[in-house]
Amino acid sequence: MFDQLAVYTTGGQVLYQYNCQGRKFAETQINALINQLIVSPGSSKSNGEFSSVNVADPQRKGVRPFCAQFHLSRQPELYFVITYAEQSLELNKEAESSLELALALWESLEIGIQISENVKNNEDILTGLADDLDKFGEYFKAKYNESIKYEPKAAEATPAATNTATTNTNKSQAKPKKQQGQGGRKWGRDGMVEDTSNIDSSALDFSSGTPSAGANKSIPESDATAVDKDDLGTRTDKGEFLIKEIDDLLSSNVENKREQEEAAAEQSSSYLTSAFGFLQKNLLGNKVITDKDLKPALDSLKSKLISKNVAPEAADYLTGLVQKDLVGSKTESWTTVEDAARASLTKALTQVLTPGVSVDLLHEIQKKTGTKTTDGKKSPYVFSVVGVNGVGKSTNLSKLAFWLLQNNFKVLIVACDTFRSGAVEQLRVHVENLAQLMDERHVRGSKNKRGKTGNDYVELFEAGYGGSDLVTKIAKQAIKYASDEDFDIVLMDTAGRRHNDATLMSPLKSFAEQAKPDKIIMVGEALVGTDSVQQAKNFNDAFGKARNLDFFIISKCDTVGDMLGAMVNMVYATGIPILFVGVGQTYTDLRTLSVNWAVNTLMS
Repeated sequence: MFDQLAVYTTGGQVLYQYNCQGRKFAETQINALINQLIVSPGSSKSNGEFSSVNVADPQRKGVRPFCAQFHLSRQPELYFVITYAEQSLELNKEAESSLELALALWESLEIGIQISENVKNNEDILTGLADDLDKFGEYFKAKYNESIKYEPKAAEATPAATNTATTNTNKSQAKPKKQQGQGGRKWGRDGMVEDTSNIDSSALDFSSGTPSAGANKSIPESDATAVDKDDLGTRTDKGEFLIKEIDDLLSSNVENKREQEEAAAEQSSSYLTSAFGFLQKNLLGNKVITDKDLKPALDSLKSKLISKNVAPEAADYLTGLVQKDLVGSKTESWTTVEDAARASLTKALTQVLTPGVSVDLLHEIQKKTGTKTTDGKKSPYVFSVVGVNGVGKSTNLSKLAFWLLQNNFKVLIVACDTFRSGAVEQLRVHVENLAQLMDERHVRGSKNKRGKTGNDYVELFEAGYGGSDLVTKIAKQAIKYASDEDFDIVLMDTAGRRHNDATLMSPLKSFAEQAKPDKIIMVGEALVGTDSVQQAKNFNDAFGKARNLDFFIISKCDTVGDMLGAMVNMVYATGIPILFVGVGQTYTDLRTLSVNWAVNTLMS
């Protein structure tokens, strides 16, 4: 559902306004859009078509970033604007169809003709239009409500997603407030983990008492089938199961905070009731930016980034991009140097976090598994999962397996962690859970027709515990076994290792050379803080010059609030994209990264 519809003149006079959520019409949102259109006048030329724009107005702390589609009609010149929370296929399509509906109704009631007549006769633009505008509003609301009543079932997942967001909102409200400058976990040179946070450790003690709603949603064996698959994502017309984007899932106080900020912004200045109120506040611009002008803004932005766990070297790189972008340029009209710096930093963060190569993983898998080898066997798609101790490699491997199973792939999970005591047994529990999710008739502890743990959908390949030579042997045997038994996917779990221990890191190169995985995934955790730079560099370098990491999964994003600096650090250090983020401990708690969400959270 979109947020608002507004029709206004190029002079700023609002002719019609409607908030389809039943709330007070947020004029500050329209002001922010007008501000952006004036600052970037090229974006307002619609040439008779619909135009889209992402709006982030740093001058108004009460206005969250949002998206808009608009149409600029001619004779008379009127803006028809639809605003909505975020870019998505469904919301973009709904905004476009709603604009088409509004334009058709406006034309059928001949309101534009009457306005042109009023202008021609030097009369007030709204003369004689009261009844027609009432009819327009009545017809539009009726037609819009009728259209959303008969949306396809895929759209019905929205309430579930909203409930999920609300649950996570409640979780974030219940957590202790994080202090600025809070650290994370750091690995010392002796390999020991140091806790650099200043949070009260008693807040993390869940050993007694009733657990809070949604806290650490681990799956008891008896409740393995209780996972709601719709929480993971949606299925396309072609049957592909796509993981949801993270969006505002982890944002705290989403709805209440937005309403409070909008109300505070409207009360703070009376001139905001005018569509061009911001002009009275921001008569600035056309100033040539110098290093001296920019330094205070850059110092402030750098401190902000570091407080969000961005490493100092990454923060220096980002502010350097801002400096290069702005020094010598002129500020836009009605824009301060600070506003220009914030906008430039937003652009730099987006540039860093946006993948430079295609990450269309599902289609890559389908392409490889759809081809046969010369002897007529299937070529399985091989993943290898690496990372430091305790980041959640096995858990995220299982989440990945669940998504692949939803896409009807046969999955072989391989226990290549032959060092950690209990690692094989942990994977066995995950395979049992996944087997039961795929077939409720599966009996836990039973063997399949090949005498292995699992069933026809998912299976565990194991060969006990041993040294590094055993790891490579297991990997090669598992790939051959997967090809012989017609598996589509091979998921290899590896041992956790300290990134600053050369002895432990050295076997990774020979492992990659002999196992030849299609994708090497590093699981990093959002908690780690600035040490994530060195972790990412060391793991990326460990495979030799001929092989790199392919993408990151960032785990435990539900534990850090807005302190997402580890994401920036890891991409900055390696240039490797983030594909998934972990937001909990059930198999559906995996999301694809939304770059807009990450950037907006870091800039908040």
